[in-house]
Amino acid sequence: MLNNISNARNLLKGIIVETPVLALTEDEIRSKLPTKTNVSIKLELFQQTGSFKARGVAIGIKSLNQAQKEAGLVTVTGGNHGIATAWGAKQYGLSAKIIMPKTADPYRINKCRTLGAEVILTENVDEAFTRLGEVEKNEGRYILHPFNSENMVLGSATCCAEILEQMNDIDVLIIPVGGGGLIAGMAHNLDLMNSSVELLGVEPFGANSFHESLKADKAIKIDKVDTIADSLGSPMAMDFSFDIARKRVHRVEKITDNEIKASMVLMRDYLGLMVEPACATSLAGLLGPFRKHCEGKKVGLIACGSNISIERYDQVLSDLN
Repeated sequence: MLNNISNARNLLKGIIVETPVLALTEDEIRSKLPTKTNVSIKLELFQQTGSFKARGVAIGIKSLNQAQKEAGLVTVTGGNHGIATAWGAKQYGLSAKIIMPKTADPYRINKCRTLGAEVILTENVDEAFTRLGEVEKNEGRYILHPFNSENMVLGSATCCAEILEQMNDIDVLIIPVGGGGLIAGMAHNLDLMNSSVELLGVEPFGANSFHESLKADKAIKIDKVDTIADSLGSPMAMDFSFDIARKRVHRVEKITDNEIKASMVLMRDYLGLMVEPACATSLAGLLGPFRKHCEGKKVGLIACGSNISIERYDQVLSDLN
């Protein structure tokens, strides 16, 4: 299944959209970028459900057998994957339970409910993953995992295939990292294409499970998640997606919440985009730890999602310092 990226793209026709790419050519924003760097952003925030997650969810649902469809879906999420799962379930007439921490943006919780899913709120992300296993065991529901599955990796790989077609001869691709499904899909597609593009990852200091897993040379769980980028707030890397990604990822760096906030402001003021923190992380990586490395290169970024309420957006940026 993983080798059939072309088939996956055909499967997704009419379901998801081929999102546009924006070249950062205006003088105002170019002045903020590394010297002599050409930068383009893949705008997956304009994808169905407001994030790249719709790709993998649609592939996952399309691959279910009848018994799995009748059993219904369950997943765990910080918001975007839950919205995508609720959307997919509605499209195909399936039952869905979405487990998420009670700290999630109320907009995301309400969006899942509006799409017809049942939402289970937990105290934190760790408890949400525990409840996921309990629901699967007690109700027999099919887990549509947010990152550690073939369908999510394959969905992200279709996004990478579009990037390579839309961005001419990029040298570097900078990807935000949460659980690792997005960067694993990018790694997988680059590997199959025998591409020379350098794959870099960036994650928050307060949710650095992938960075720590690379140091440990195995997928591990961190003790605590503490970041404004809740869509990247997985407490763990997991074997399937981690093993695919680490073979191809050249480097992963960490950034602060304030660096993410600064990039949110830049995307608002110069691009007219009101984005969630995770969506600004790719740009924050370019402007921060990868600035020197990317000078003089053609760089691809991804704006991965936009599911944030005005109230949460204002709250996140209220203490920028």
